[in-house]
This record gives sequence, structure tokens and C-alpha cells, in this order.
Amino acid sequence: MATGRISVLVALAAVFGGAEWATWKASRDLTAGSPRPAVPGETILVLGCPIPPLWKWRVRIAVRSTDPCTAVFVFSGGAVRTPVSESRMMADYAIDRLGVPAGNVLIEDQSRTTVQNVVNSIPLMTDSPAIKIASNTFHARRARQILRDESPELAQRLKPARDYLPAEWGPLHAVLLAYHLYRDRRAN
Repeated sequence: MATGRISVLVALAAVFGGAEWATWKASRDLTAGSPRPAVPGETILVLGCPIPPLWKWRVRIAVRSTDPCTAVFVFSGGAVRTPVSESRMMADYAIDRLGVPAGNVLIEDQSRTTVQNVVNSIPLMTDSPAIKIASNTFHARRARQILRDESPELAQRLKPARDYLPAEWGPLHAVLLAYHLYRDRRAN
């Protein structure tokens, strides 16, 4: 019986360890350099989401990825499931709760999909010396690929956001990896 428990623990450790490694790797895919240091004037594109705990997490990722006093934050997302746009809710949270200066915030409130988030935000990022995309890791990686497809010149400025912290939110990395694999399989 003890051998069975040990086998289960080893299997769980392998699953969660593999998910952590895949998440760490995805957090750096399609970027140049390391998450730090912040580049004055860099842009942090924060992708919208209708689920409050997730968009709040994305905003916290954005803030921890830069110096909020010198970065430009582009909050992108329309009013998909609420009367107020996702971008407005995220911007208000960043300003009111996390201390981001209001003058450092730009809002793109017409997007309804990830592709639209990226495409509609391109004009707001053209002068940026560096670009970071803030979302959960696999979603941010997908957005970086979209930027690479839509604007290869801007994609050369991509730097990793701090969207990966080891074991953040416990087993959530394994769940998000499973969703990413399911989504990729469904797309092919």
C-alpha cells in the first residue's frame, strides 16, 4: 500500500513539475531578453478578460513586470459580458488599487477577441522601446504570436512579462497547460 502511495506522489510530482517547466518555458517564448530590468517608456499590453479574478491577476502581472511610474499601460478589451468595458475595469483597478499613475494608462475598448486586443492595440505601441504582454502565461504566448504575425517589427521589441512565478495559484499552471493543449489540439 505504501508503494502505491509513493507511486501516486511521484506521478503527481511529475505532472506538476512538468506543468511548471512548460509554463516557465512558455513565459519566455517569442521574446528577447529577460523580464528585468524595466525599460523607461516600455508598453505593457494587458489583455482583457470578463472574469474578475483573472483580469485582476493580469493587472497584477502587468504592474509587477515594470516600473509603473515610467511604463505605459495599454488595457485592451471591450464590454463583452458587462456594461463596462474590460479595459476600463482593469484600468480603474490598476489606478485605484495598485497605484498606477492615470497619465500612464491608455484604453482600447473595442476588442472582443485576443486577435482584436493585439491588432487594435498596435497603434498604441508603435513608439514603445519594449513591449510586454500581461496575461496568464499561455494566453500571453498566443498574443505574442499574434503580434509577431501582425507586426513583425513590433514583435522584435517583445520582452517577457513576469507572468510566471513558481507554483503561483497552486495547481493552476497544470490546469492552464491542459487547457492550452486542448485548445491547440482543437485548432488543428
